[in-house]
Amino acid sequence: MFIHVLIWIFQFCLLIPRAYSFRTTKHDIAFYYKTHDSVFLTNPFNHTTSYGIYVAGQTITIDIPTSVVNVSEILDWKVVSLKKNRLMFVHKNNPYILINQQRIKKMNYSGELSDSIIAFGDNEALHVPTIFNPNLTEPVHKWHYIELLYFDDQSEKVSVMRSLPWLKDDDWKFIKEWKMTDYIHFDNKLYLLIKRSISKQNSQSVIQEISIIQLCIDKGSELISSAVEIHFTRPEFKSNQIIDLIFVFIFGPWDNENDRYQLHTIQYRPSSNTKIYDIYYFRDIISLFAETENECSSASDKSTLLRHYLRSEVGECKKTSRKRCTTKENIVPSKNVIPISRGWYIIYELFPSLIALIHKIQFFTVPFPHFKRTILMHTNPIVHTAICEYYFAVSPCSNLGTINSNLLKHPSQANFYINKHPFGFIYVDKNTNENLFVSIEVCSNLKTCTQCIMYGLYFDCIWSNSICAHDDQPKNKGELTVDNCFKIIQISPSVFKPSLPTRLTIKLDKPLKNDSQEQLVIQAGDNHCTDITIKRSFINCSMHLTKSGHFKIDVSLRSDRYADAAVISAVSTKKVYIDVSKGQYTIAMLFLIFLVFTTFLLVTYTNYNKKHGNEFLEFKRSTRIMKIASKSMKSKKFSLSRKSSPIMKKLTHFR
Repeated sequence: MFIHVLIWIFQFCLLIPRAYSFRTTKHDIAFYYKTHDSVFLTNPFNHTTSYGIYVAGQTITIDIPTSVVNVSEILDWKVVSLKKNRLMFVHKNNPYILINQQRIKKMNYSGELSDSIIAFGDNEALHVPTIFNPNLTEPVHKWHYIELLYFDDQSEKVSVMRSLPWLKDDDWKFIKEWKMTDYIHFDNKLYLLIKRSISKQNSQSVIQEISIIQLCIDKGSELISSAVEIHFTRPEFKSNQIIDLIFVFIFGPWDNENDRYQLHTIQYRPSSNTKIYDIYYFRDIISLFAETENECSSASDKSTLLRHYLRSEVGECKKTSRKRCTTKENIVPSKNVIPISRGWYIIYELFPSLIALIHKIQFFTVPFPHFKRTILMHTNPIVHTAICEYYFAVSPCSNLGTINSNLLKHPSQANFYINKHPFGFIYVDKNTNENLFVSIEVCSNLKTCTQCIMYGLYFDCIWSNSICAHDDQPKNKGELTVDNCFKIIQISPSVFKPSLPTRLTIKLDKPLKNDSQEQLVIQAGDNHCTDITIKRSFINCSMHLTKSGHFKIDVSLRSDRYADAAVISAVSTKKVYIDVSKGQYTIAMLFLIFLVFTTFLLVTYTNYNKKHGNEFLEFKRSTRIMKIASKSMKSKKFSLSRKSSPIMKKLTHFR
C-alpha cells in the first residue's frame, strides 16, 4: 500500500510542471490589453540598426544589420522568444530563427502558420490558423481550430503541444472561413475574436458568424481545454461581407453602461458596391461566458458544444460539478447570443467620404490611470488616415494631412505599427523603408505626481510645476522616484524590541492617496510592516521584527499590475534600532534554511523533469523500479525467514 502511495505522489509531481508550463504574464502599460507589435524602433527619428523586442511583458534591445533584414520586414515579425543569439519569430506564414543576429534560418514545422500568433513567453505561443476554403476542398495539411505551439531553438523545430482538433476527419467540408481578426486579454482571460463562414449540412446555405472564444491564461498549457465560446449572426450578414472586425472594450469612466463591450465592423455591401461601418453593442459580454459554462455543466439544452455545432450536429452537454475555468479536455461549451443593439460611428459626420477609403480599423487603449482610447482608420493613400479619440460624445479626430513628410507626398503603400518606446504610431514605406513617426500624448492624462512618475516614467513623463509633461531628455531615475512625490518628515518610535510596542507611526510631508490596485510597502531593512492604515499624512503599521540593527524606514508605493510601472518611495533620514531576541532569530533562521532547502529541491526536480519530459515513460520506469525493489525486498525477507526457521537450522547443522 505504501509503495502505491509513493507511485501516485511521484506521478502527480510529474504532471505539475507540465500542466502549468508558462508563466502568467504581467504586461507593460501600453500593451496591457494587447501586444500590438513585437518589434519597435528605439530611435524612429534617426533609425540605424537598433530595435526593441517585446514579448510577454519583457523587453530587450538588439542590433540587426540592414544586410540581414530591412525595416519594413522586421516590424512585421511575430517574435516568440527573447534570446538574442537565437531569436525565434513568425513571418509570412513561416517560423524562423535569427542566429547570432547575422543569419536567418527557416525552422521545421509540418503545417502553415498565419499571422494570428499570441506569444506567451518561454518559447510558447498560441496560434489560430487562417482558413479560407470557399470551394470546400480537402486541405493538404490537417489544421486545428486553435493550437498551442512550442518553438525549440535547439532542434529548430516547432511542435504542437495542445490543440482543439477536428471533431471528425471531414470537418473541412463545413468550414469555408475561419480567421482570428483581433484579441484582448485582461483578468487572466484571453478573448479571441473570430469571423467564420460555415456550410450547413445537407444544405447549400452558408452562415456568416462572429465568434468570441474565452481562454483562461492561468491554466498554462492547458488553456485550450478551458475554452468557452459564444457566437451570433445578423440578418445583414446574409448579404454583406465582413471585411474587418475588432474589439472595442471600454475600461474606466463611460457614460452608458449598456455599451461598454462593442464589436466594430467594416462590411462590404455588394448590391451598392459600398462599405459600411457597423457597431454591435453588448451590456456585459463577460457574464455570457459564465452563463454558457454553467448551462453546459447543468446539461441545459440552451448551450451546445462548439465542434458539433460547426458540423450542424447536436452536441449535448453532460452534467458535471466543474467550476469556471476548469479544464474540460476538448469539450467547448457554445451558445448563440444576441447583441442588445446595433449602431454606427459618428465619425461619418466629420469625414463623410472616409469609409470608401478605409481598409483597416484599429482600436488602441491605455489602461488606468490614463484611460486613453483611440480608434485609427487606416486609408489608402495614408494621408486620409483618421486618428480619433474615442469618447461617448463626439470624438475629436485628426488626420495626417497637416504633417510634412515625403511619405505622404506620393501614394506609396505604407504599413502601420504601434511603436512601444518612444510611444507613438509609425508608418513605414514598404519600398523605400522611409518611416513617419507620430507621437502619442499620454502624460497630460496623469493628474498627480504619483501617477505621473509611477505610470508615466516609461513614457518620458516628469512632474514639473504641478503638471505632468513629456520630456525626452536623459533622466536620473533615482531622483524622480525617491523623495520626489512625498517625503518622510517624522517616525516614531525609534527603538523596537519584542518586549516593547511594535506599532510604527510615519508622518509624510503631504497626504498620500493610493488606488486600490496599488500596494504600499513599508520596511526597515529586512523587517517588514503589516496591518497598514493611512489617514491623510499619517501612516501606521505593525513592524514585524526579523533582523537586528539600525535601519532607515522605506515607504514604497508600487503597482504589480504592470511590468513597467515605476516604484516611488520615500526614505527617512533618521534610523530606527531593532533588537530581535535570540530565540526568535533562531526560529527565523531555521525557517529560512528550510525554505532554501525546499526551493533547491523543487528547482532540481523541475530541471530534471524538463530533461525527461515524457510523463508516461517516467511513470512506467518508476513503477518498474518500485516493482523490482518490492520483489527484492520480498526475496530478502523470504531468505531471512528460511534461515531463521527450525528446518533450515537443522539443515545447516546437518551440513
